[in-house]
Formats: sequence, C-alpha cells, structure tokens
Amino acid sequence: MLRLCAAAIAFAAIAGAAQASPLRLNDSQFIEASRCAALLASKALGGDSDASAIKTLLNRERVGRADFTRERADTAKQDADREARHANDAQKARLVAERDGACQKFTLAGSAGTNTVN
Repeated sequence: MLRLCAAAIAFAAIAGAAQASPLRLNDSQFIEASRCAALLASKALGGDSDASAIKTLLNRERVGRADFTRERADTAKQDADREARHANDAQKARLVAERDGACQKFTLAGSAGTNTVN
C-alpha cells in the first residue's frame, strides 16, 4: 500500500512538471517568428518596436533546430526586412498590420518566458 501511494505521488509530480514546462514552437511557427522579428525591428515601418522578447524566444528556440529550418528562418527574416525597406504605402500598411496583429503572439510568448503560441 505504501509503495502504491509513493508511486501515485511520483506520477503526480511528474505530470505537474510536464504541464509547467513550455511547449516548443513547431518549425513553421519558428520561421514565422523570425519574419516577425524583422518586421518588429524594421525602421522602414515607422517604429523601433522592442523586439527583445521575440529575440529571446528565437534564441531559445534555435537550439536543436535542423540546419534547413534555421536557414529557412534566416531567409524569412531577410525577405521580410527587404520587403519592408522596398514597400510602397499600401504594402507598408499590410506589413504594419501583420506586425501589430499576427506577430503579437510571439512577442507575448517571448515576454512571458514561455513558448506557448496559440
């Protein structure tokens, strides 16, 4: 009986620890977050948004990624930066909307210290 109780307590502790650990971004989310980092940092889009939270998230997430995924993320970041620098007014409005909308999930996840992105 004592062993059963100890096993139940150990199982509960392991289950609780698993729930507390942050989830990892999948590859497409990682690539999207890299694009968002460029949009947040872009001076061409009219602001120096604080991109430190998303940079922290990306640095944490970069570890253990396949070379192909890291290269795709770097390319997405470079493409977004170039797109922002060469955008006309309508394109800039679309990029700002993306930065201020879809990208916010990554800045919130990075500033909260978790990788949970909905």
